[in-house]
Amino acid sequence: MKLFIDDTWVDDTQASISIKDIAVLRGFAIFDFLRTYDGVPFRLEDHIDRFYNSALLMGMTPKYLKEELARIINEGIKKNAFANTYIKFIQTGGVSPDGFMPAKDQTFFVYFAKGEEISPDLYEKGIKVCTSPLMRQLPEIKTTNYAASIVEIQKVKQTGAVDILHTDSDGNIYEATRSNFFGVKNGKLITAETGILKGITRKVILEIVEKEGIDLELRFINKSELADLNEAFITNSSHEITPVVQIDDVRIGEGNPGEMSQTLIKELRKLTKLYWI
Repeated sequence: MKLFIDDTWVDDTQASISIKDIAVLRGFAIFDFLRTYDGVPFRLEDHIDRFYNSALLMGMTPKYLKEELARIINEGIKKNAFANTYIKFIQTGGVSPDGFMPAKDQTFFVYFAKGEEISPDLYEKGIKVCTSPLMRQLPEIKTTNYAASIVEIQKVKQTGAVDILHTDSDGNIYEATRSNFFGVKNGKLITAETGILKGITRKVILEIVEKEGIDLELRFINKSELADLNEAFITNSSHEITPVVQIDDVRIGEGNPGEMSQTLIKELRKLTKLYWI
């Protein structure tokens, strides 16, 4: 596998960063992630824009112009020649002069991996998630620091859940660790608007919702409402739309993927030219 690191294409076994990089020492780095469909990166411009926004909010300057980032990513897709590709591009804080503050010379790399075929069971049966009082730091920035979330997910996996939903002290649900969260109540689609990472798949879903004339309410869903939800699902770039059929001990709707979830899955796949269901 070929990857790009600081102006050079290398085999993945040859790539390295310094152990003094504050991505290693302090967890200070930003990234973005996307995938291809039929060799074409999906919403590449949106992902690059979000990467630039993360850099701005973190006080970092992207090492490459947007046009250069697009060229590097497209070149890497061709070099690796996977049927479909997962792409992660990362900028670290570099080797800090004091071991704490970002360096002037920062490290940038792009990692390419073979895109996985997702089991149809995920969409046909749905998943369980658990709420957690853990709140993300800097939620509007896509950082590499997932330490607290990983600890929490290890706990909930013992209950059969696959992810957590971040909730505040009032029980408002924000998002999952790597996904945005949606609920359906009385025919209306509901999702948080503030305090979350604005997902690119979320953006596409909102575009579909507007086009199809689906009622939308931008607000938090509270834990007290879970029993009244007809449907729920999470969205991200790798798994698209994943129905959620149980949250904590609460069964959502009829306990299986609902009509709106299935409709949105099909509409999204019209855009990605994939028809798996």
